[in-house]
Amino acid sequence: MAGRRKHRNRRWRGGGGPQWGMMFLEDRVADQGTPSGGYKTITVAVAGNPNSGKTTLFNALTGQHQHVGNYPGVTVDKKTGHVFHNGWRIELIDLPGTYSLSAYSLEEVVTRDYVLRDKPDLVLDVIDSTNLERNLYLCLQFQELGVPVLGALNMSDEAEEQGMSIDADHLSRLLGIPFVKTVGSRSRGIPELLDLIVEFAGGERQPSGRRIYYGHEIELERAALAKLIVLDKPFSEQYPPEWVAVKLLEEDADAISKIQKEHNSPGMILEAGERARRNLSDKFQSETVVMVGEKRYAYIHGAVQESVQRTQKPGERFKLTQRIDSILLHRYAGVFVFLLAMFLVYQLTFSLGNPLSDLIDTGFTHLGDWVRTVMPESAIRDLIADGIIGGVGGVLVFFPLVMLLFLGLSFLEDSGYMARAAFVLDKFFHVFGLHGRSFIPFMVATGCAVPAIMSARTLVNPKDRAITILVTPIMVCGAKSPVIAMLAAAFFPKFAALVFWWVWFTGWGLAFVLALIFRKTLFRGEAAPFVMELPPYRMPTLRGVTRHMWDKSWAYVRKAGTIILGISIVLWFLLYYPRLPENPTTAAAAGETAQLNGTRVEQAAGTSNGGQSGQGETLQPGETPGRLQAQKELEYSYLGRLGKFIEPVIAPAGFDWRLGISLLAGFAAKEVIVSTMGIVYGIGEADPDSEAGGDSTPLKEKIARDPAYNPAMALAMMIFVLIYVPCMATLAVVKKELGSWKYPLFQATYTLVVAWVLAVFTYQVASLIGLGA
Repeated sequence: MAGRRKHRNRRWRGGGGPQWGMMFLEDRVADQGTPSGGYKTITVAVAGNPNSGKTTLFNALTGQHQHVGNYPGVTVDKKTGHVFHNGWRIELIDLPGTYSLSAYSLEEVVTRDYVLRDKPDLVLDVIDSTNLERNLYLCLQFQELGVPVLGALNMSDEAEEQGMSIDADHLSRLLGIPFVKTVGSRSRGIPELLDLIVEFAGGERQPSGRRIYYGHEIELERAALAKLIVLDKPFSEQYPPEWVAVKLLEEDADAISKIQKEHNSPGMILEAGERARRNLSDKFQSETVVMVGEKRYAYIHGAVQESVQRTQKPGERFKLTQRIDSILLHRYAGVFVFLLAMFLVYQLTFSLGNPLSDLIDTGFTHLGDWVRTVMPESAIRDLIADGIIGGVGGVLVFFPLVMLLFLGLSFLEDSGYMARAAFVLDKFFHVFGLHGRSFIPFMVATGCAVPAIMSARTLVNPKDRAITILVTPIMVCGAKSPVIAMLAAAFFPKFAALVFWWVWFTGWGLAFVLALIFRKTLFRGEAAPFVMELPPYRMPTLRGVTRHMWDKSWAYVRKAGTIILGISIVLWFLLYYPRLPENPTTAAAAGETAQLNGTRVEQAAGTSNGGQSGQGETLQPGETPGRLQAQKELEYSYLGRLGKFIEPVIAPAGFDWRLGISLLAGFAAKEVIVSTMGIVYGIGEADPDSEAGGDSTPLKEKIARDPAYNPAMALAMMIFVLIYVPCMATLAVVKKELGSWKYPLFQATYTLVVAWVLAVFTYQVASLIGLGA
């Protein structure tokens, strides 16, 4: 029955709590309303080490487009997808990348809680074949939870290149977990993997029920604790008692919290756990968490020794990686290479993107002129030409630049370079009070500050996390890029890439300085140590890089067509109304005066008369009475008045009231700064005396030729846009992640103050060296 989904209750074989291995998967039947109808469903949680290629394999299985990178923390929230295979609908949940289930980080808590509470039918653990021992640790922890586990020995081609021969069948027999060799980037092993999933779903294959043996003394204490835990039947049905017992021996804070909140006898359980830990520690003179970890690694080590053989010395690819790393990981050369790589990305972006951007700008300009020509003069015509086309078009003009920027960054990420950049910069991060893992949010912020702040969940220490979140929005993001790119191209056409790189570098430098200040004042203490794996170098696939580029770029277009469109319409209304009174007497009563580029112009211009308006006003070169009237109407609008009100505050930075309006609008979204300037110039330069009613010059050129603006102002504007108040969406996420409104309020305040101070300083210094002319 189409559109209807039914599930019969799960039944469990045996007593005690639910035994995942004995669950009747065939009972979970669903009519999905698919074209073929009657598909049975199995839910598979996809987990694994962040460097295991988990998300790449997830994409290969589902065809779903996701960001695929080589540094940890790419997937913060779980993602879903599905695939049909042999009569089954396989629902796949992409869980956060994690090395263990120890609940030291948010990813570990999210992954563990999903398996415990949502109870997937199967866990697919994606394993980096080149680093088996570390990756199998997580696999064993899933096995301890009692959930059926299937292992994907991913990147098996790279293991072979390093001279490793893995006997997957023998490893399966030793650990009691089925393993399949895969290469996610080339979709190898996918059919075999899906076949195994369906075998689990149909009951043809059952989990072995095997689990690690910790030794006689530890097993006695675990069994005693499990007997106490199972006395609370609802609790033991939710959390496997044997697993909870091990977590108590490890003194797992999250498991202890669950017992305190959910077990009916928490005091008795926790006392027994403390007694068991003390007994084992006294006997073996070691902490129980260390003893449990050592037993796991010893078990894994033995299995790997029996299943893996070195068939030959590491291949040329492995040797090449070592040679490249000798340069890229050098403490000084590595930093220089990182800065050079980012400069080359920006150089490529401007060299190829500017001509395309100019073509799009010309197209939107002609479209606006055509609308003014074919439509009769009215507010609707002005809304379409100036509000919609001028506003949204002003943002979409920079689509080629954004697309090329993401192309370059995607290439660096997918090649494995960004993980090395994080390693090289780790020592600098620590000098300035940041954690090495803060590099991840900084780089994610290049696209958008919202997911960047969410990716700070990878930081375990609350102070490290708070500092990172407070300074991350200073980075150049995809929303700020169009503004900075437009000003750089308008006032520094020959050095646009260098100027853009300078702004990007300033953002990083300022973030470091502010982080150090926060560490010394608000969040005292040392940053936690940073350990990360370096993935092997990989040649990025054209498909992967273009998908990542398109996903991020299309999000920019969607934003222009929705949020920016709505804001542009509102801004047009506030810049268009109220209309300037036509009656001079009424205007005088309103106290109307207009100040245009330093020339005071009284109300209501008349017709041209020998270079003068009808009221005797002198016109500047290229100015017409119609355009003068439009300028005055713009000043008379709601936002025009607000801009004039704040102009004395922003004037020391070289900003006039028009830029003030644009910056105010940027509180909503930074892209709106460009769209607002497009509307301002569209309304302010609309000329009813001309045939088209407007100026067909691209926005970038209009700003460059405006006598009120100069290179010093452009530099100050770029610095101000880089730093000042994050957009509303970012502030909302900061509140959500840190749990209080005091953090976004503090962030908005300090960024506004710092932005004003540095913008004024930049403008004044730049003017002194001759850029203010």
